[in-house]
Amino acid sequence: MARRWKCFGHAVAPALIALLLSAPTNAAEKNKLTLGYSSTGPTAVGLWMAQEVGAFNKYGVDANFVFISSSPVMVPALIGGDVQCAIAGANAVIAAALGGAPIVAIASLANRPYLRLWARPEVMKVEELRGKTFGVSRFGSTTDNLTRILLRRVGLENAVTIRQLGGTLEVALAFRHRQIDAAVLATLRTDAPHRILVELADSGIQYSMGQLVVAREFQRRAPETLEKIMRAYLEGVAALRDPNNKSRVIKAIAYFSRLKESRAIEDIYNDATKYVDRVPRVEAEAVAASLELMGKKGLPIETFADNSLIDRLVREGFVDQLYKKP
Repeated sequence: MARRWKCFGHAVAPALIALLLSAPTNAAEKNKLTLGYSSTGPTAVGLWMAQEVGAFNKYGVDANFVFISSSPVMVPALIGGDVQCAIAGANAVIAAALGGAPIVAIASLANRPYLRLWARPEVMKVEELRGKTFGVSRFGSTTDNLTRILLRRVGLENAVTIRQLGGTLEVALAFRHRQIDAAVLATLRTDAPHRILVELADSGIQYSMGQLVVAREFQRRAPETLEKIMRAYLEGVAALRDPNNKSRVIKAIAYFSRLKESRAIEDIYNDATKYVDRVPRVEAEAVAASLELMGKKGLPIETFADNSLIDRLVREGFVDQLYKKP
């Protein structure tokens, strides 16, 4: 696996180097960058708000946003230089890095899961789901991993059936048609009666919900540009967390997610303001469960993550300054 990524990297390296060397050298010119996101959920809102409030423009970055729905597809886009920085699922980032992909996470955007355990209204306790059927989007996805983590925590591991359904919309449809009894999702979009049995974050589960990731080549060759991206992102998060900006946040969510349902937009806003971290470090506790599911328990996070940039900005007081009232 490592050899495959290495060979792929050699193939795209000349193009990537040419791209970086052709970047503007005039400080007055903007760096044109493509930023990707694989989720239209809460973890992407800080990045969207950085664009909404002009933070990228402030730091001389001409940001072009692209949506790539699959985190594994984002990896070769990063390595090839088509995307310079991206938000991707932690599972995909860690698995790819451990498989030899030359990528590194520089931030974890939310270290508590904003997912809930949804079940039919007649189910009053988690224990009553023994022998029932759970729905997940895809095996190995965030919904799948968190379902298995929760089942292990409540003593129902190997005591339920887990069905792969393709996506969250398909999970909701399966719930509506009584093909499944429960699901671990951020929101359950269905008119069928349901209840929330567990708020995963309130149960003490820590989990990296999305990571800011770059190619190691880009990190090495363009550290100043990478810092601009991080500063802009942090300003976007500060704008997100300011209750006076709610209308602008709602506007950004609607624009980038392409959602039209006000309730869905409001749900993303509420979860983003509650769960997106002010200091987006990759924390060992938040990736421990993922590593354990991969059979890599105890692996140092430095294997796939680098907190040095965010740690330096914190030490310099940049983050605190963003939250000081004028």
